[in-house]
Amino acid sequence: MTKILLWAVGLVVAVLAGTYWWAGKDLKAMDAAARAEAPGEFLQVTDGQLHYQARGPEDGNVIVMVHGFSTPAFIFEQNATALVEAGFRVVQYDHFGRGWSDRPDGPYDEDFYDRELMDVLDGLGLVEPVGLVGLSMGGPIVMAFAGRHPERVSRVFLLVPAGLDVEGDSGVAAALVKLPVVGDWIWHVFGRGILLGDPQYDESALGPDNRLQGDVTQQMDYRGYAKALLSTLRNFPMSNREILFSSVAQKTETPVMAVFGDEDQTVAIASAAELVALIPGAQVRIIEGGTHGLNYQRHDEVNPMLVEWFSPAVAD
Repeated sequence: MTKILLWAVGLVVAVLAGTYWWAGKDLKAMDAAARAEAPGEFLQVTDGQLHYQARGPEDGNVIVMVHGFSTPAFIFEQNATALVEAGFRVVQYDHFGRGWSDRPDGPYDEDFYDRELMDVLDGLGLVEPVGLVGLSMGGPIVMAFAGRHPERVSRVFLLVPAGLDVEGDSGVAAALVKLPVVGDWIWHVFGRGILLGDPQYDESALGPDNRLQGDVTQQMDYRGYAKALLSTLRNFPMSNREILFSSVAQKTETPVMAVFGDEDQTVAIASAAELVALIPGAQVRIIEGGTHGLNYQRHDEVNPMLVEWFSPAVAD
């Protein structure tokens, strides 16, 4: 019986190890050859090579756009184009682990993302306060940054921000992937399918102008993407971050605006009321029928809000 049990355990281990190897066998390195295909430029910062694009007049007011969990900076393409056309200097960058940026090891926690954003500002010589746009996970990132470094931020615009009431953040599936070893195997083998199963990526009913302006799967072909996302899930909570929002209201005078969608299946619409309670002076808009991809799917409605919020007349 003991021998049979040992054989069974050994077989299970072998199967798990084999599937883990198979899932990663074709992944490529994010190296100089890969980066040569990327648009834009790179900054050598604390944690590696960071990919970014800066567009618009050099003397324009600067807006830095901070994307969310899994889709890189091209998720802002429609918004950034509108801001550039309105005369702003717009900076988009790929978080480490995503897009064309390096995939460093280590915990992807609040300090990590704070350092990343500060390195972008310092690396580009942006010493004057800038406008920040935070999308989904980018919401708590920019709110944490604004609370820590209010002297570097002029105003904040949040698009479907995570940090408050996020669907599934405390569910069984989320708990499983956060487990050591077991979670690593699940995410490495099934993570790509889990991500691409997000209804947001079904663009069959959308016109070309309202779709993502890039291939979300391309970044998945490079080693370290899944590992970076898993580290983020384990070290950067997506909900119950009320203190990040209240601290900006209590300790700074940074103006905040937020846009939510009432059909968002990721960030619950209840987050809108929570944000108002935490930041009484915040401006909040709700787009009827808006989903988690409203920044590009409904850009005709979102872009005028962005341009007006950052316009000199409003900012002054």
